[in-house]
Amino acid sequence: MVSAAASIPNLTGTVVDDRYELIQKLGSGSYGVVYKAIDLVDGIFVAVKVMNLAGRSDADRKVIKREIELHHIVGDTKGVVGFTDLVFDAEYCYIVLEFCRGGDLFEHATEKGSYAGNDKLLRKAVLSLVDAVQAIHDAGLYLADFGLATNEKMSTDFGRGTSIYMSPECIGDMTAKQPYNTYLSDIWSLGVVLVNMITGSQPWSKATIQDACFRQFLMDPDFLYKALPFSKEAHAIIQSMFHLDPTKRISLRALRAAI
Repeated sequence: MVSAAASIPNLTGTVVDDRYELIQKLGSGSYGVVYKAIDLVDGIFVAVKVMNLAGRSDADRKVIKREIELHHIVGDTKGVVGFTDLVFDAEYCYIVLEFCRGGDLFEHATEKGSYAGNDKLLRKAVLSLVDAVQAIHDAGLYLADFGLATNEKMSTDFGRGTSIYMSPECIGDMTAKQPYNTYLSDIWSLGVVLVNMITGSQPWSKATIQDACFRQFLMDPDFLYKALPFSKEAHAIIQSMFHLDPTKRISLRALRAAI
């Protein structure tokens, strides 16, 4: 699939629906490019996710439709970026979102080192993240990236998303692509995010035996503790999220209590 960044030209300066002026590109993913924009009516900054509709397969259009529907369901949930407007034209779909001034979590964890040596800030951030994912689950939705979210507890959708965060069962190579529990897969993905936040590093590139770091993890349960700057307590929590048997992973409520 062609990335969104490759299929969508630079739209900086474009005014969407005579209201939202795109002023700065913030990032891109498989399905969309996100811009910082100014709402010319209310005079506030917003984020606008632009998704190309031209040439999309039926499957891709289904994913886009699902993202819109599911994000709208939890758009007012604390800890979830607010959903404020939706605009279509002949080529693109524009999802207008709350603008988060703090920036990207991954950038804070890995580039700025915002949590390094600041256990109080780290705990606060982790708890807010766990609470947001819990609220999403309580709403009957699973997988925190809404472009890949589902309201089905079991899934046969394999290999979609950012490979670093996918659980082994979501990738499917180690499980013969058997249906998997999306709630329990989320626990694994959240574990990868916690590794990012605690250590500023990624545990592996992809949870498959072809990945050298993941292969080391399979051979030695203490591999991450030896390779990354974890406390014993933090490593125990991470281990509880990275059980290969999904049914043995810690629950979100137990995770919150452990933190």
